[in-house]
Amino acid sequence: MRYFFHLESETNVHIDHLGKEFEDAQGVKAHALAVARKLAREDKWLGWSVRVIDASNSEVLCVPIVDEALQK
Repeated sequence: MRYFFHLESETNVHIDHLGKEFEDAQGVKAHALAVARKLAREDKWLGWSVRVIDASNSEVLCVPIVDEALQK
């Protein structure tokens, strides 16, 4: 199934128009977490979220992008 990884803040949205194919929810979650961790290295993304939407336009997961120091 195709999943889309949108980036959202309180006032902005960057839509993922291409998406990515995954066979299971575990792969989707791992990818969303990896994207959030990568973006957290740049201060401009802190406070945003990775919102995962499936091909039927249903929300699957929302991962906040937070400073890695706060995750420990």
